[in-house]
Amino acid sequence: MEVTLSSQLLSLGISALIGLALAVVYDVFRVTRILFRTGKIVMYVQDILFGIAAAFVTFLLALAVNSGEIRFYIIGGELIGMMVYFFTVGRITVRIAKWIHRICVKFSLWFKRRISLPIKTFYEKEKNAITQKHVENKKRKKNSERNIENPLKPAPDIVYNRVKSFFIGSGKDLKGGIPEDDTKL
Repeated sequence: MEVTLSSQLLSLGISALIGLALAVVYDVFRVTRILFRTGKIVMYVQDILFGIAAAFVTFLLALAVNSGEIRFYIIGGELIGMMVYFFTVGRITVRIAKWIHRICVKFSLWFKRRISLPIKTFYEKEKNAITQKHVENKKRKKNSERNIENPLKPAPDIVYNRVKSFFIGSGKDLKGGIPEDDTKL
């Protein structure tokens, strides 16, 4: 098989386009990292998956263009395509992703301050009021149960009636706290 200069340039151009496509795929990973602030483990997994996919695509490219022969200009073409993307469109996409991230952060902070926090404080106040009412109701219930267990004292034995009976007369004329003769009041 004869390798001509034109076939090599065509292979270089195709590999540059493949490198451009690989850069777009990697840029998707970069944008998701910027927007969602993924952790290091997720980043490592993404990089490993991208490396495996890029190696597989490079193998398929070498198989299709050079009958499986690996040529350095194919890998160089992919690197050139990736660098062209990263230094042109890649910078713009990263700036746009960072701008979108800043807007989302500002909106979420505004939402938290203006909407979520007042709702949360209102909820907490209502929750505290309800729990306080619940505690008061428990106390009332306990007091009412205690009153049921301890019946009321007879009327002449209440302090109020004794004081009244002192001024009116002896406590003997009072039956049930009411004087028999209304003239004594």
